Amino acid sequence: MSDCTLSVIIPTRHRPDLLRQALTCVEAQTRCPDEVLVIDDGDAPQPVIPGAGVRWVRHEAPHGAARARNLGALLAQGRFLAFLDDDDTWDPAYLAEAEHLVLTERLELVLTAFLKVRHQEGAQEVVPEKVPPAYLHPDDFLVRNPGLRGSNLFISRATFLQSGGFDPALPSFHDMDLGIRLAALPGLRYGRNTRPRVHFHVHPELRLSTAGSPTNVAGIRAFLAKHAGIMGPERVSAFRERARRLFGVDP
Repeated sequence: MSDCTLSVIIPTRHRPDLLRQALTCVEAQTRCPDEVLVIDDGDAPQPVIPGAGVRWVRHEAPHGAARARNLGALLAQGRFLAFLDDDDTWDPAYLAEAEHLVLTERLELVLTAFLKVRHQEGAQEVVPEKVPPAYLHPDDFLVRNPGLRGSNLFISRATFLQSGGFDPALPSFHDMDLGIRLAALPGLRYGRNTRPRVHFHVHPELRLSTAGSPTNVAGIRAFLAKHAGIMGPERVSAFRERARRLFGVDP
């Protein structure tokens, strides 16, 4: 084993079939994690899940994805954390490549490029989505997300805790909010993997980013309320225009 102990954290709620798919992709990693924590943010009985050694932690009542991820980080034993949403998947090389970057370049944070997988009527369409930027700056996250999602975040536990983690006061837009705070950390050692090893799945079930959903709308408005003071008028206008165009919402 390398000197990098690694914990995988998967928040989930009432989606056993998608969770099985996520856990299967973790099992297929060429670099097996040292522990896997599933944080159940629902009140349903624990489903049958594949894989030995999966640690199951359940909230007694739903608290949201941000708090579930934060709980996983607090409970994790690994020096590094890899987050995976229950409806996304990784290429088998994802963890190995992120760990290689961390160890060879002495990094605290690695973001990996991802693909979008559209599910429609039994078919899948895979298209390029985003390659994380070469450098991080807080301003890059004020209007749009340049490439940080809950499923491509490979980070030292110490750095994640230093940043404050995901903000549970935001119903959605957690990734952009975290990106602002991570990019503002003094001396953050950041790197990226430009090879698309993360699959962001767009499926018919409800997602935090589902346009027009209550969680999506509330998240847009909460994000703007939190950051409008540092955005300035031009970025506020750009954020509102983007929200109208992508989500049909004027915050």
